[in-house]
Amino acid sequence: MTARSAASKEDLAEILSGRLHALAQANALIRRSFGNDVSAVASFGDLVARILRPHEQGQAALSGPDLAIGEQATNQLALVFHELATNAAKYGALNCDRGSLRISWAVTADAVDIVWNEKGASSVKAPSETGFGTKLVETTIGRIGGKIDREWSRDALRVRISLPLSALRN
Repeated sequence: MTARSAASKEDLAEILSGRLHALAQANALIRRSFGNDVSAVASFGDLVARILRPHEQGQAALSGPDLAIGEQATNQLALVFHELATNAAKYGALNCDRGSLRISWAVTADAVDIVWNEKGASSVKAPSETGFGTKLVETTIGRIGGKIDREWSRDALRVRISLPLSALRN
């Protein structure tokens, strides 16, 4: 699927390398328990920070409560945030010096609500075509029972994601 949307073999290698790096970063966060609880646990905030590290230079602000996520959710969310960060670095707020990115999350009784807010890009608009990365994000969010909405304005993009807490424990 990635090969179909890549413009060149170099582009294909860069895209695949980025996705593998995101998964490697996610797996580096996972700590296995050797007691009765064999689930893997990572921190949501740590995951997002690690995924953003190669893309931003102090332009991102993260805020939200401590939130433990399981191994499967860590891998899924690593791909989601990698795709969002890659798009921000190519086309959005992380592509210009005056751009900023703010990611916040809040936990309710049964969900976590995430807001990805990019500002300051020179020109932000909805893409005319849906690429593989966008399809990957939407499919992954849907597969874990979540919802995603995007709002574009002249110099900003706001992505809202709602995920069931139960899916994050896996």
